Amino acid sequence: MNSDRPIGVIGLGEMGGTIARRILSVGHRVVGLDDAPDRPTPDSPLFERAAHPADVAARCDVVLLVVHTDEQVRDVVLGERGLAETARPGTVVVVHSTVDPSTCTALADALAGSGVALLDAGMSRGRGSMRDGVLTLFVGGDAATLEGARWALHLYSNNIVHAGPAGNGMVLKLCNNLLLHSHRLAMLEVAHIAATAGLPRGALLDGVRSSTGSSWVLEHWGSKDDDALADGIGSHPFVDRTTREIALALAYAGRLGLALPAITATGTHLPGVLTEGITTHLGTSTPAHEEAAPDGGVDDPVERQHVVDEYRANGGRLGGSRAGWEILLLTTTGARSGLPRTTPLAFQREGEDLFVFASDGGRDKAPDWYHNVRAQPKVTVELGTRTWEATAHELTGAERERVYARQVARDPQYARYARSTARVIPVLRLREARR
Repeated sequence: MNSDRPIGVIGLGEMGGTIARRILSVGHRVVGLDDAPDRPTPDSPLFERAAHPADVAARCDVVLLVVHTDEQVRDVVLGERGLAETARPGTVVVVHSTVDPSTCTALADALAGSGVALLDAGMSRGRGSMRDGVLTLFVGGDAATLEGARWALHLYSNNIVHAGPAGNGMVLKLCNNLLLHSHRLAMLEVAHIAATAGLPRGALLDGVRSSTGSSWVLEHWGSKDDDALADGIGSHPFVDRTTREIALALAYAGRLGLALPAITATGTHLPGVLTEGITTHLGTSTPAHEEAAPDGGVDDPVERQHVVDEYRANGGRLGGSRAGWEILLLTTTGARSGLPRTTPLAFQREGEDLFVFASDGGRDKAPDWYHNVRAQPKVTVELGTRTWEATAHELTGAERERVYARQVARDPQYARYARSTARVIPVLRLREARR
């Protein structure tokens, strides 16, 4: 490895851009690449812009990946004009993106045959500024490879923790993230108690910061936390990142066969608290003892019709043990009968799109409504007091994984459903037909 060669940085957003500027500030050259053509690039004579990942690998012995998703990481490494096309033996690819550990192990195996090494290096901010090189890296990969690349990592990181083989750096990162997010939810709930009781915010923060309940979240209490105690911060990249990180970790834990009640509660409530504000979210949360909303329809036809009738009669509200259900009514056309069939279903909302899940409690056979949609994707949706025509589209690949992982974070039962059957549980997007 030649330390005189520039360091490659792919992804020049908030984190990647800061890392690139830090490396430049200590006098080392950088070859950078970002898929957003209008993304500002560092203003330095030591910075060069690349055309594609293969161009970066041809010019650098160490390449840092700071993109957003597993799919983007795989595409940068193995896709057309990816790093693998031009990377020389001895090149080290460093994955800083927060991704599934299995993505890192698979890519490490794929590159090993060409003599290219991969380190997964989850990032965590320290008690200082990233601009000054204050950054912790949780690194998975071969120890000798890490030692050979340490000179480059130390240009922008002051704390490197070797977590073991490839994938372990990301496992450590996910564990750190789960503690961070759980601390945030707990602190917001404590602040809500204090506000309700009339305890001044300053007294709460000063008191806990100097005692056993302190945490990084408390020490860095900021405007987003204040907003979460009021009306929330709405749709925001911070909420999206938090939701994705929790979902990613819970999906990984689910594959390990682990049940994590505290972390699952964080995934269920924290995104809503941040988005809507704690009072609004707590006012609409569903107590744990209430009957779960249907994921594949209500089995008994008479009972199903009773739920449909009650829902329509009360403007989308149900009573009794179903009072906490968040459901919609989906009317499909029978694949065999040609007759309309209405099914109550739990759902997930993302912007203007709705998603439903043909899990049917983890049964090996998909529910009837799913087969109806496959035959005729034109459906009718009833949500609250509104009814509209929609088109159902089944998700695949990374998009399906992302939405299902988000649902697992909202309701841990969906991890159990996935483990209970050999079939891949279908996820369908319902999009209003007029759009």
